[in-house]
Parts: sequence; structure tokens; C-alpha cells
Amino acid sequence: MTMKNALTLRNLYILLCAAALVLIGVKGYDMNRKIDWVATAGQYYDRKDLINAEEWYQKAAANRSIRYKEDLIASRLKELEPITSMRQSLSRLDRRAETAARNRDFDGLMNVYADLIAAKKKYMAAIQPLAAYYPKISAMYGISDDLTKDFKQFQSLFYQQAKDQLAQGDVNDNAFKWNLLAIPAEFYGGAEAKSKQLSGKFQSYDEALTARMAGAGQYQNMLDWSLSMMTEYKSRSFKANWVKEKADSLARTLLTKDVQGDQAANFAAHAKMYNAYMAGAGMKQSAVQDYITRQIGTWLKSADRKVKNHKYEEAIAIYQALSGYEDTEDKIKAAQLAWTVHDPVRLLQSADPSPSYDFVSGGADRFGGKAYAIGADGSNTVYFTRMNSDETVQGYSSHDFPQGAAIRKVSIEPSLSTGSTPVILVEADSTTRKALYAAYEVRENGMVQLFQFSADGYSVQSDKSLLVTNPEIGGGSVTGGMDAAGGTASEAIYERRGDAYEFAGIQQDFTDIVATDLPSHPGEKVRFTIYIVQGGQGEALAEMEGSYIKLRGNFQFTEGSVTVIGTYNESEEMYPDGDQTVEPVNVPVVDVERLE
Repeated sequence: MTMKNALTLRNLYILLCAAALVLIGVKGYDMNRKIDWVATAGQYYDRKDLINAEEWYQKAAANRSIRYKEDLIASRLKELEPITSMRQSLSRLDRRAETAARNRDFDGLMNVYADLIAAKKKYMAAIQPLAAYYPKISAMYGISDDLTKDFKQFQSLFYQQAKDQLAQGDVNDNAFKWNLLAIPAEFYGGAEAKSKQLSGKFQSYDEALTARMAGAGQYQNMLDWSLSMMTEYKSRSFKANWVKEKADSLARTLLTKDVQGDQAANFAAHAKMYNAYMAGAGMKQSAVQDYITRQIGTWLKSADRKVKNHKYEEAIAIYQALSGYEDTEDKIKAAQLAWTVHDPVRLLQSADPSPSYDFVSGGADRFGGKAYAIGADGSNTVYFTRMNSDETVQGYSSHDFPQGAAIRKVSIEPSLSTGSTPVILVEADSTTRKALYAAYEVRENGMVQLFQFSADGYSVQSDKSLLVTNPEIGGGSVTGGMDAAGGTASEAIYERRGDAYEFAGIQQDFTDIVATDLPSHPGEKVRFTIYIVQGGQGEALAEMEGSYIKLRGNFQFTEGSVTVIGTYNESEEMYPDGDQTVEPVNVPVVDVERLE
């Protein structure tokens, strides 16, 4: 062994001995400390300062340098275990609260608060033997103060979010409200202080935001947002009456502007939106709805009056405008029908808009339909149009009337028409008689001409035959026949045979006599031929075979032979040739009905 090796081993040995001495010293120190800690813990225990006793017993238990009164330490720690549990729980909660505040984790902080409440309930329960020590341990950690500070910071953060969102017009994120509501009342100074503070903040925010939406014309969005807020507040049992009050105020303002601008369609649309909003909120009545009901009623009454005053287009415009709020289809149809009845050319034009219609008339609830119209055009085409009960329109026409005749009138022939089948009568100028008459029966497959003749008039008999006054029956103008001798008939009978009326013979309401037999027919209508010897207006003197007859009637009598139809009712004396020197003559007087 060299000198160098000997020195090295000796140094190592010295070092090991020194280390051993240090370890022995440390162990001795730890042993003494454990003994002291157990003594200190016992002193605290004896003074009933169990919080410090638990702490020193925990230190002693952790010291493994010596086994010293281990059973006592374990027994005391078991006894003080609730304090140990309190310290550990509150320590963890304090660290979690610090982390949540640092990370701006509001949900995390709320969880800490919830767990803190649960811990307090657990450790301060009546069955807990050491419950009285919980407030002292809590105060040691200062967790309540920390939470108060942290929640105040979050309050400030959420209020700033409200300002920022309002400035940006963000209506979709209301989390700041629900977070503020979630903060326990104790951090506001109590429930009343919390309600007052948040109500003021929320009301200012909500009213400013809804006013901005309404001002931008976002009426539906404003109502939707208000309904959403009412639902959200209600689900959190937070009274926010200002939401509906502000929505009603803004809605009333907009509806009033619609009324002032006579914008019924806009009013109806806005009113319907408001009603949907009310239904969504589960509310049945409001002052705004009363206003809507009154105004809608006012417009409807105005439209009804316009219909009565024949201002149909204006009335229909109102009904159509209000259709966005309520069903006005029946009123629109009724107004259109009334318009069509009052102005039947509309119905004709709906079937065929191309002709220019004249002699137009019409009616309602006849001939199997809601309305009908008749008329003619410049080419003497005759038209009939019917609106059916299902509001379909059927149009009919006939081109049979002579184009050269000047039509005077087109009408319904009531005596020949039935409940479902109309007969149209056309009257026109006639060169030979008072009028040219033609009638057309309207059937499902078209219009059929029933008759056409020139005459001084006609009437429909009870058996539906025609009694035609002085018809022109020469020249073949009468459908189905003529007088065998041609010329003029006084009154003719026309009977319907199939689809048309045909001449059936002459109807005479007088007796043919010779003038000298007149005294034998007093009060009877007779016809005779006589020669007028002295004419005049309204009166004439006629002679036949030495006899005189006075003619009286609304005629211009002229000298010459004439056939008279009239009635003898009286006689009077007269001087022939006006010579009063001779005896007067008693002559019969005839009231003339017509001359031939």
C-alpha cells in the first residue's frame, strides 16, 4: 500500500464518521422536535384549542424519527379528523377559487361557491361534534373574502360586456345577464339590493336595444327578442315587466304611424306580428291589442260604407289590405259581387274583354247564378254572362239580330223567363212599326232566337202565347207564317212551337159592321168604313148613305174614305153644314181608337 492510498482511505473514513455524526445529530434533533410537538399538541388539546392541536399532532405523526406516543397521536388525530377534513376541503377550495379567478373561469368560480356551500352544510350540521370550529378554519383561509373580491371582478367584467354589446348592437349574446343573475345575492349586499341593481342595469340595456331595433325597422326582430327575453327572465324567476311595456310602447308607436299614413296593409302585417308575439308569451289581452281591434273595426266599417256608396274598388283595396290580419275573403267576394251587380259590364268583360258593350244591365241571384249581365255590341251581337255559384263565369252570345237595326234597349223578358232560363228581349227601331222585337232564350249550349217581328207592341198571355199589336206580317217577316192576304193585322196571336214562336192567326177585339148599323151597337167596339166630309184635329163629320156620324179622337182627320175602329156611347144634336136655320140633326158620336 502506498502512502497516497493510505491517506485516501483515512480521509474517506474520516468523512464517513463525520457524516454519521451529522445524521446522529439530525436524528436526535428530529426526535427532540417530535417529543416537543407532541407536548405542544397536548398543551393545545388541554386548552381546547383543537385547531392548533390538530396541526401539531399532524406534524408529530409525520415525524418518523422516533416512535413516540404513537397510539396517543393516532387516537387524538382520529378524534380531530373532522377538523382535518375541514382544513383539507377549504384548502382545496381556496386554491380552486384562486385558479378560477386568475383564468376568468366564471363557471369554475360558481362551482367553487357551490362546493363551499355544500361543505359548510356538511361540516356545520348539528350532528357534527366539531361544527363550531368550521367558521374559524374558514376565516383562516379567507375564502369568503376571496370569493367576494372575485365575484366583484366578474360583475365589473359582465357590466363592461353589456356596454360593448350594446355599442355593437349584438342582440344574440345575453350570457352576461344570466351570469350576473347567477352571482349569489350576498355578493350584492342582499336579495333586495341585487334585484334593484340588476333591474336597473337590465332595463337600461333592454330598452336601448329594443328601441334601436325598432328604429331600424326591425319590428319582427324586436318582438322576437322581447319574447325571448320574457321567457328567459321568467325561467329564472326574475321580474322584468319593462320588456313587455317597452315592446308595447314601440309597437303602439309603429301601429299609430301606420294609421296616420293610412297604411292598412302595413298595419295588418304589424298587428299580426304583435298577436303572434302575445300568443307566444301566453298573454290574451293588452291595450295594444284593444287598439288593433278598434282600428281594424274602423277600417272594416269604412270599407262596408264604401260598398254601400258604390265605391267598390276602394272598399276591396281596404279588405285586401286587412287580409294580412284576418280572413276577409268573404267580404272581398261580396264586394266584388256587389260591384259586378252594380256595374254588370264587368261580368261581360270577364267572359270576353274584347267587345265594346252597350245597353248593359244585370242583376243578382237569378238564373242559377250569383250574378248575370246582358248587353249588345256595335255589330248587334247579343250577350248573356252568368257567374255561377262556384264563381266560374259562363258567357253566351247570338249574332242573329239584324246588324242594320238601331237597338234601343236590351232587357230580360220577365214573362217568358224561368228561374233557371233567362229570355233576353231586344228592341230596335223599325221603319214600319213602333219597334222591332227579338227574343233569345239562353240555354246551356247557347242562345236560341224565339221570335223576331216588327209591331206596335206585344204582351205575353197566361198560356205564354204572344198577343202582338199591329204586327208587320207581310213580306214574310214573321217566323212561321203570315196573313194570307198580306198587309196589316190589328192583333195577332203567336204560339210557341218547339224552339220558336210562330204566327197562329189574327186576334180581333171588335165587330165589323156597316156605318148605318152603328146605333144598334152601343158600347161595343166596332169597325166600319165611312167617308169623312169635314175633317179636323180631334173631331170630324162623316157621311154614309145620307146619315151623319161624328168622329172624336186624338187624330188629325182628313176628308176621304177611312176605316174606323171605335165605340159608340152617345149621340148629340148638330146643324149640318153649320146652317142653324134648319132643324138640328141627332147624330151618333164614335170615340175612335184607331184608323186603318
